[in-house]
Amino acid sequence: MTRVYVWFWGASLLAACGGSAVVGAECRQGLVPCDGVCVDLESDRRNCGACGNECAAGEACVFAMCVDDRFDADIPDGGIPDSSADAARDVGLDGDRPDGDISDGGRDGGSEAGNPDSSFDTGANPDGDTADGALTDGGSVDGTTDGSTDGSTDGSTDGATDGATDGATPDGATDGGTDAGLACPCDLGELCCDDVCVRPDRDPLHCGNCGEMCNTGEVCALGECRMDCEEPLVFCRGLCIDVNSNDPDNCGGCGVRCPSGLCIDGACSAGIPGHVVLVGHSYRTSRPSMRLIAANAVFLTLGASVDVLVYEGDASAAVIAGVNRAIDEGAAARGRTWTRTVATSAEEAPTLLGAADVFLVYSQTRADDLTLQDLGVEWSMALTSFLLRGGVVVVFDGGGAHAGTWQLLDTAGLVEVSARSDVSGDTVAMMAPADAIATGLPIRYRGELETVSFATGESVEVFAHEASGASVVIHKVFAP
Repeated sequence: MTRVYVWFWGASLLAACGGSAVVGAECRQGLVPCDGVCVDLESDRRNCGACGNECAAGEACVFAMCVDDRFDADIPDGGIPDSSADAARDVGLDGDRPDGDISDGGRDGGSEAGNPDSSFDTGANPDGDTADGALTDGGSVDGTTDGSTDGSTDGSTDGATDGATDGATPDGATDGGTDAGLACPCDLGELCCDDVCVRPDRDPLHCGNCGEMCNTGEVCALGECRMDCEEPLVFCRGLCIDVNSNDPDNCGGCGVRCPSGLCIDGACSAGIPGHVVLVGHSYRTSRPSMRLIAANAVFLTLGASVDVLVYEGDASAAVIAGVNRAIDEGAAARGRTWTRTVATSAEEAPTLLGAADVFLVYSQTRADDLTLQDLGVEWSMALTSFLLRGGVVVVFDGGGAHAGTWQLLDTAGLVEVSARSDVSGDTVAMMAPADAIATGLPIRYRGELETVSFATGESVEVFAHEASGASVVIHKVFAP
C-alpha cells in the first residue's frame, strides 16, 4: 500500500537517527528527553506519544500513534497521494499495489486463496486472456474495484483491454488500449500518474516520473532516488522538502503552513495579483506596435529576469517565431531578460509551472476544439493556484479552423468568451489607456493577418475592433 510503504520507511529512518543523549540538559528541536535520552515521540515505538508508552509487538509508531504495521488507517501520508483512487482509507492488505504485484492473501473480498490476480482469477483464466466481465472476481464484477476492499484497479499489466463490462477505461497504466477522457487535473508541481496527481520531485513511488519507485531505505530528492536528503533539502515527515521553496505546507520550515496558501521564497505571503491576458493576434505577421502588446503582457511580472514556461502544442513554427521576436524586442528595450522553458506535453505543464513567472500559450493554429477544451479542464487547478500566487498567463489567438484558442481559458473558468471573429486588416482602437498592456502603444493600429475579436461579457478589454467594439485584447486581474 502506498501510504504504508512511505510512512514505515520514513518512520524507521526517523527512529534510526532521531534519538541521542541529552546534551546540556536540552534536546535539539523536535525531540524531548525521556530517561536522559532525546527521543522523537512521533516515531519512537518505545516512547510513542509520551515517554514510556511502548507500542505492542507488530505495531509501529506513526505520528505519535501505535498502529498495526499491516494497515495505514487514517494516518496522513505527508502530501503523497495514494497511487490509487481510494476514497479515504486503505482497508486490507491489497490497497495501492496492483493485484499483479503481490498476492491478495485472502483479504480481497473473495476466494482467491492467496494467488495474484495475474495468475488465477477465480478460475483458470488470467486477466489478459478472458474479459473480467465474463468471470466474477471474488463475487464482484471487476469493473472498478476488486472485491469489497481492493484499493486499486485490477492488474496493471493486463494484456489489452479488459472486456466489455470492465468500466469505461482499461485497467492500469500499461494496458494496450488508451484511456478515454481527460488526464487528472493536477496542481502546481504535480504529475498525473494513473489518474492520480503525485509530486515527482519527492514521491518515492513516482520519483522523477510515473512508476519510478525508489528502493527500500531510499528517499526521493529532486526527482532522484538517494540514500538521504542533501542541502538545501531537509528530511520532513518521510520526504525530502525544500523549505526555502514555494511550498505553502512547508514554508521556511518543516510543517510551517501558510494561512493564505501562498509561500514566496520560503516566506508566507499575503499575495500579489495575478494576470490573464488574452491577445487576439497570432503574430504570424506583425508590426512594432502590435508586437509591443506581447512584450507588455510578458513583462507584467517584476524582476530583471523573467522565467517563461511556454506551451507550443499545435502552434505553427511561424506563430512561435513571431511571438518570440516580440518578446525579444521588448526585453531589449527594457534592459531585461527572459528564460524560455518548453512544456513538451500538456501533462507536464502543471509540474513546471511551480518554477515559472509567466505561462505563455501560443495560438494553437492546428488544434481542434475538443483538444483546446480539454486543456482548460486539465490545467484549471494549476492555473488558478498559479494566478493566486501572482503568476501571469498569456494566451495568443488567431488562425486555425477551430473556434479559437480562447476555449482553454473559458473551460478553465478564467475568462468568459463565447466566440471569435476574424478582423484581419481592420483598425484596432485603445479602450483602456491606463492599463499596463497599453503602455507605449498608439490609440489605433492595424490588426495584421490572423487578428480576431472576441464575443465576451468581460468588462476588461484593453483594445477592441473599432467598427464593432468587440474585444481584441483582454486583461483580467486576479486578486489573491
